Amino acid sequence: MNGARSGFTLTELLIVMAVSGIVMTALLNLVFSSQRMYQADMARVAVNQNASVALTAMTNDLRQAGERMTRDVPALLVSGSKGSETITMRRSILDAVLPVCKDVKAGTATDVVFVSKKGGGKADKYPDGCKDTSTELGLDEWKAYRIKQGGKVDAYIYDPVTKVGEMFVYDAEDNSGQHIHRGGGKWLNDYEADHSPRLYIMEEVSYQQDGTYLTRKVGTGDAVRYLPGVTEFDIQPFVLQSGTPTVVTGSFPTSPLTWKDLYRLDIVLTAQQKVGTSTGTRTFTSSFVPRNVFSEDR
Repeated sequence: MNGARSGFTLTELLIVMAVSGIVMTALLNLVFSSQRMYQADMARVAVNQNASVALTAMTNDLRQAGERMTRDVPALLVSGSKGSETITMRRSILDAVLPVCKDVKAGTATDVVFVSKKGGGKADKYPDGCKDTSTELGLDEWKAYRIKQGGKVDAYIYDPVTKVGEMFVYDAEDNSGQHIHRGGGKWLNDYEADHSPRLYIMEEVSYQQDGTYLTRKVGTGDAVRYLPGVTEFDIQPFVLQSGTPTVVTGSFPTSPLTWKDLYRLDIVLTAQQKVGTSTGTRTFTSSFVPRNVFSEDR
């Protein structure tokens, strides 16, 4: 009587192990493939969400450029070289625009700007727009807005002759109500009263590519990182030349063009997002016109 056969032979064990190895390898490849596909999908979703939200917010800002502003004030600016381009939009918050009735000198820390004839002018010669008192010009409206905003707001001084301007913090008025107070810092430019400089309560927003980040700067504040993973930020202003839309290279606007000569503005933004080992890349193009290019000069 033969003994009962039990267990597996070595050959059978080797076959089972080989088959199991093949199955396990296939399963692991499937798992890793699924993981890579998931990461790739997540990367695409992330870059779509982040970049599209950033671009939408940016174009919403830029569409408001030039509100309550005339042709000669720089309401929309494009500057910088490829890879570090900057686009800046400005809009006036109030209808009241104040005159500068006394010279402001570059490099000084003069903390007051005269906005009426009282205390300003040269030998009783005042620039156009200066009145006997600031009440006639709208300083009360400025003061009410400043207080409502917590006591400090960004203002903008502009010389229409030299075409220079700068932002500063407006934080008070004097007791006579004839001048406004600058909250620290020094003036970057000269503003001669004979040139009839103007003062605005201004909102200014700038976007710039800084390395692999898109940054956003509001007024006199610091630039903050707004969108990571940026590989391209290209700003293309178009104007009409002989009836044909033509892109302007370099800075915009340059004389004799003004911001109101803008036909349309294209922004090309390429961004990427990495999830695990997968990187999602997407290019967005937005084409629009700031609505105030069609408004009449005030």
